Amino acid sequence: MMPERFDFMRRLWTSPFLVAISSAGLMILAGFLFVFGPGNLSGRWIAVAAVSMALVAALRIRALERSAETDQGRLTSQLATLVEQNDRYRSTVDALADGLDVALFVCDSKANIEYANRRAIAFFQAESCRGKSLLAVSLNPELEQLVKSAVINELPQSAELSFRHPVERIGQAKAWRAPGDQVFVSVYEITELRRLERIRQDFVANVSHEMRTPMTVIRNMAETMLDGDDAVLRDKYLPKIISEVDRLSTISQDLLILSAAESNPVRKQDCDIVDVLTNVIWQLTPKAADKGLKIGYRGPEAFMIEANPAQMIQVALNLIDNAINYTSEGHISINVKENPETIEISVQDTGMGIPSEHLPRIFERFYRVDKARSRASGGTGLGLSIVKHIIEAHGGKLSVQSAQNEGSTFIVVLPIGHPSVS
Repeated sequence: MMPERFDFMRRLWTSPFLVAISSAGLMILAGFLFVFGPGNLSGRWIAVAAVSMALVAALRIRALERSAETDQGRLTSQLATLVEQNDRYRSTVDALADGLDVALFVCDSKANIEYANRRAIAFFQAESCRGKSLLAVSLNPELEQLVKSAVINELPQSAELSFRHPVERIGQAKAWRAPGDQVFVSVYEITELRRLERIRQDFVANVSHEMRTPMTVIRNMAETMLDGDDAVLRDKYLPKIISEVDRLSTISQDLLILSAAESNPVRKQDCDIVDVLTNVIWQLTPKAADKGLKIGYRGPEAFMIEANPAQMIQVALNLIDNAINYTSEGHISINVKENPETIEISVQDTGMGIPSEHLPRIFERFYRVDKARSRASGGTGLGLSIVKHIIEAHGGKLSVQSAQNEGSTFIVVLPIGHPSVS
């Protein structure tokens, strides 16, 4: 106990504030002696001692002030560093969240939005999300219920949801609790994935149907001929059998062409696109003439681009042949327009046209607007899909303008590239 008491006393007597108080007392006492005891030496010494103690106290107080200022400056610097680090970490997290291809929300336990990343704002086309309810932004009660289930069950919840705002889309949604009362909500769009799955399912079903129909016809006719030795039946069925075999061969050939267009890299070379078009027009003119149709061409006499000539022939054959098949009267016009970096080819007919509800799907494999008419004309339902893949593989675009009973115009835009011959 004694050492602690002595240490306390030492700190007490060396305190600058106590020294200042003591020096003030001594100064008062010295003044009193000077007034009432002139010439008293003790008073002068007391005054000197008081001044000395006051100076010491002043120096110590100043030292303490400097130390406090230094500590305050250090704390201020540390606080500024921490604030800067926090801002940097927050910016990093925001940049990470904005870079995700997933709509991300941070909500409270009542599904009110506290944060939304850039993808979430774009997904729901909501300028300001903070403070609004998740239901008000998404217009999907199932998404809000997902958040509430995550809060109640304290387990991650997920579901595939359909969203109708602002457009029809499908999303894989997930909600899970964060530390505290916050809930994370993510929505990953799978609209295109579901569309591709549907196309794949339709493709398998259509291939099976397209192959099964001619094979059934061939088998039935062959069995009929086998059961009897009738020359009339043979003359009647053999041409049909050959026709169905040709149809199977055409389907197989188109499937191979489509597969090559989808998977193989394009081997480009110098290609006179006008020469390709005029040769195909010459080849199909007799077929058009049989239906009383005329094919006209308007454009330059020659134009070189960088492309695959064999695939360009496939494009021209499919588009012009389709125009002939679906036009009963009138004419077909092929126009070529030169642009600085692209060439635009349009194939216009005066045929039956395409109803607007079918336009989004006409480039899908085996999709037909009029199935009976397509089969009667010998089409496989793969032509436009082949054209689309070839054009896109060349870096171009394929589009259609059509209305029912008003004809159709298919427009191909291809990059010119860098042909060696101009």
